[in-house]
Amino acid sequence: MIFKNSLKLFVANFSVFWKLLLYKIVAIGVCALLLIPTYSAWVDALSSVHFGQLLTDFAANTVFINAASFLKNLFYVFNAFTDSLSVLFSANAFALIYSAVVVLFVLPFLFGLASVPAGENLYSYMASLNRSSFMANFVSKLKTSALYSILRTLIWFPFKVIFAVGVYYILYSATLEGIIIVFSPILMVVFIVGMLSLMTTLFSGLMPATVVFNILPTKAFKKSFKAVYRVFPRVLSSLLVIFFLGVMLLFMMTAYSLIVLVPLTVVAVIMLEMVMFFESQGMRYYVDLDTIVAPRKLEHRDKFKKVKDII
Repeated sequence: MIFKNSLKLFVANFSVFWKLLLYKIVAIGVCALLLIPTYSAWVDALSSVHFGQLLTDFAANTVFINAASFLKNLFYVFNAFTDSLSVLFSANAFALIYSAVVVLFVLPFLFGLASVPAGENLYSYMASLNRSSFMANFVSKLKTSALYSILRTLIWFPFKVIFAVGVYYILYSATLEGIIIVFSPILMVVFIVGMLSLMTTLFSGLMPATVVFNILPTKAFKKSFKAVYRVFPRVLSSLLVIFFLGVMLLFMMTAYSLIVLVPLTVVAVIMLEMVMFFESQGMRYYVDLDTIVAPRKLEHRDKFKKVKDII
């Protein structure tokens, strides 16, 4: 039901996708401006390993034809990029460190600023069928959004490191001989979908708890974990479906599809997080103009669970 209702909510509030897409384009533009001072250093480093040509060739490929070949080419692109990092560090260490801060911390922080305003939009709609202004929410909730985004950026950073290492070794397996080549695409899909789904599930209640109870994210942690605990299998299974579909579409539509797929996936996850939280709290909510969902009351669910545990 969580997946089904979040899908209905997604269709009824598709305008949120365009707002987030526009915002992310602006955020990327801001970071691109911040990276202008390092432009020439990056051009020299990337040109030294012919990265541009490798990336163009890779983006034109499709996994639908040959998944193992796709991963193998991706490994060569990944290796070329790491080689360019070594070149850049030798030529201009400051440019590399500055770029890393912008890409790994500033950009995720800017992206995260949009989550709470989007959640406020959905909360207004789900609670009373009202549509609030994204920009008005963005301005009025800037302090809360900034704190939430800082926490989110710091929480996800170690995961990104583990994720990158895991992806690297799976890509490396695609260059080996033997049966491992056949299973490397499957391992890649399982690893990406599994890791993203698990990490997203664990912290899926933080933004909704912040919005619904109108509290700071630092005070929302306990409520968020309680909410996720109540419906953990349902949330995890729904996110597995969302990320699996996203990864499959990415592989079939090539890297250019990231421009649309990433915002679509982000919006779908935000919708699911809000539905999950309403369900876990036993709160009635609208998913469209004609449908009101009335989950089992929180006190009834908790009483039933206590009786079940005693039995």
